[in-house]
Amino acid sequence: MRTLANRDVTRTEANVQSGLHALLLAAPLSLEEEQLRDLDVVLEQQAGARKRIDVEAGLCVFEVKRDLRKGNVRQEAEAQLAGYVASRTQEMGQRYVGVLTDGAEWRLYHLKGGALRLVSSFTVDPSKPDVEGLSVWLEGVLATSAKIAPTPQEITRRLGADSPGHKLDFAELYGLYAQHRDEPTVKLKRELWARLLTTAFGTGFR
Repeated sequence: MRTLANRDVTRTEANVQSGLHALLLAAPLSLEEEQLRDLDVVLEQQAGARKRIDVEAGLCVFEVKRDLRKGNVRQEAEAQLAGYVASRTQEMGQRYVGVLTDGAEWRLYHLKGGALRLVSSFTVDPSKPDVEGLSVWLEGVLATSAKIAPTPQEITRRLGADSPGHKLDFAELYGLYAQHRDEPTVKLKRELWARLLTTAFGTGFR
């Protein structure tokens, strides 16, 4: 993790990709070698251009860069990642998410209206890497771990309001509501729920 997060050393994107691959297998994410894939995908917005996904695990695609702090690297990588996520979402007919990383900076995105929206991020200090913290963050993204003890601390870390899994689901649900909020049936149900909540919690409930 210390090596992967150190952006100041001479390295290539292939080095970072290899480090990511090793990390995903070593971390307590219940992932096996055959579950990590690098795939060729066709990006429609680039006139059928074929590009390679760096790493795919579960319902998440990872885009790796050597250093996201340099020039327009982040913006260009986000555009590339948007194509990957959109392509996989359409191909598989279900939600896909994307993670952009250079080993130190980890950024989770979901697709909204054809564009990527940042949902959560995690930063690793190469001098003192929080391996457990990143592992929990990745688990919230991938949801692959099993047999986790249901303690209050683990529930909060993995499912609480600050977890990437919660933020991702909240963003998806909020997007659905924003899209349909003016429909009569949705407006009526919101009014009914508002009355029920006011009855239960009083006028102090907003």
